[in-house]
Amino acid sequence: MSNNDSLLDVVVILYKWKKHILIATIISAIIAAGISLLMPNYYQANTQFYAASPDLARPSPIGDSESKIRIYGNDEDVDRLISIAKSNIITDYLIDNFSLYEHYDIKPDTKHAKHKVLQKLNKLYQVTKTKYDAINLSIEDEDITRSANMANGARETIKDIAQNIIKESQLNSINSHKKNITEKQNNLSILVDSLFKVRARYNIFSTESQGEAYGTTLVSVQGKLENAKAQASYLESVNAPRDSISILKAKANGYQKQLTTIKKDIVDYNSGYPTIITLERDIKNYGVQLSTSQERLKLLQAAYNSDFSTIHLIEKAETPVYKSRPKRTIIVLGVAIMTFILASLWVLLQDQFRQKNWKAEIRNA
Repeated sequence: MSNNDSLLDVVVILYKWKKHILIATIISAIIAAGISLLMPNYYQANTQFYAASPDLARPSPIGDSESKIRIYGNDEDVDRLISIAKSNIITDYLIDNFSLYEHYDIKPDTKHAKHKVLQKLNKLYQVTKTKYDAINLSIEDEDITRSANMANGARETIKDIAQNIIKESQLNSINSHKKNITEKQNNLSILVDSLFKVRARYNIFSTESQGEAYGTTLVSVQGKLENAKAQASYLESVNAPRDSISILKAKANGYQKQLTTIKKDIVDYNSGYPTIITLERDIKNYGVQLSTSQERLKLLQAAYNSDFSTIHLIEKAETPVYKSRPKRTIIVLGVAIMTFILASLWVLLQDQFRQKNWKAEIRNA
């Protein structure tokens, strides 16, 4: 038998049983239509948004007001929002705020109530990333307005949670800066006390002017001392009155004591000078660091108290106009086509069984 003959035989057999095949197809289509009419309508609401860059919540760097700030987040920021969207925090929010136990007709006091309501919600709640790197959040519900309210509520909760995460990080940074400022203030206070004690110990009040004064005074006193000694020596050589000589010697003695005191003060000054210079430099540096830290703290506090968003809203969820499912026409057509195929195969198999003794062939196999 040729292939054409075999194909013709198949067509003949199907034509012979056309009435039965068509009746089975029509009956299955009617049953599918009836069942699909009993299925509830679901309405899907969608909201789309982009992840905002965390740079928007950061204070501007000190002295760098022209630095570039990213507006949109990167892949990590998108993944973070999707992780929040799929977390138990969001599902618990939807369950509690939209009374989903009651809405899904699940008794909350039963053993597996939480599992059942989550299983139902997860079938209706979807979060995906679009090809343009936006986040699409969709929720289906039988209530035409509840789906939009749930989608918008979930989006706002995601935004608030992401904002709270950033604010918690900001608060930790603020507390760290406060602690650092306190430590710097304590260290600065210790340095100031040390400087006061060193100045008192070495009798140094101004490293610059006092050093110049010591040098000038030393030269002046040494000159006066040498002058007094020279005058006394001259008067002695010419047998001048003893009173004049005694006066000059007394002046020379006074200048000598003054010179000794000045030299001692200079020794103390030279001993304390390096320590005081070091303390003054450290105090200055700590003052600059403390001022910078305080300014940074003000910026952090301003950023913490500011109202920033963690998302850029593209489209909020609107009340859906058309149902998302069930697609009754597709269901009916699909069942009818499947029934037609299965019925045709059944007819062909029955015909083959009648033509051949399959039981004998199986026994002889």
